[in-house]
Amino acid sequence: MAYTHILSLSLLTLGITGLITLLSLTAVVIHAYQGSSPGSFRWHLRNDRLKRLCALACLFFLAMAASYAVLQEVWAILYLIIALKTGTWWLRFSFDQRI
Repeated sequence: MAYTHILSLSLLTLGITGLITLLSLTAVVIHAYQGSSPGSFRWHLRNDRLKRLCALACLFFLAMAASYAVLQEVWAILYLIIALKTGTWWLRFSFDQRI
């Protein structure tokens, strides 16, 4: 019983740290390619890096949802919703870039 509580607190810390890290990396990518014009090489590079970050975020949120689901906590549903939203954004962004 106490081990699940410690694991839950560890997951909470990991979730907050991971979310802050992903948001910081996204801000760094957006700031680094701020002045790029649409259609340029830098614009394509920015979009590629944002797609990779989004895929990484989706996998992170899925892993967090699975971890919380094993512990049978409600946080699993929240992380699953965030993972699905991130995944659909990634798919939409990827398909829009292909056309």
